[in-house]
Amino acid sequence: MQRVAAKAPASFAPQVKDTQKRLGLLFDHLNNGELVKPDTVEQLTKLALALESKDYPEAQRLQVEVQRDKTDECGNWMVGVKRLVQMSKVTN
Repeated sequence: MQRVAAKAPASFAPQVKDTQKRLGLLFDHLNNGELVKPDTVEQLTKLALALESKDYPEAQRLQVEVQRDKTDECGNWMVGVKRLVQMSKVTN
């Protein structure tokens, strides 16, 4: 997110700020052990690794998979994950 925030045009500042807020919600859920499906954290870890290695198709595939298969665990934070994938791709 830091790389994306640094490279995003100023006109995207509201979206960047909102994405950071939503990712903060995800980290709260992770820190509180609130993601209980067996492989949710594993999938999110793989998604983060895909973003780190700039494998955007894989990151997007994992994001869609988590959103589709774990709808009961996905809250407002999923919008942040989706935006992060999209913004990472365009600010590469």
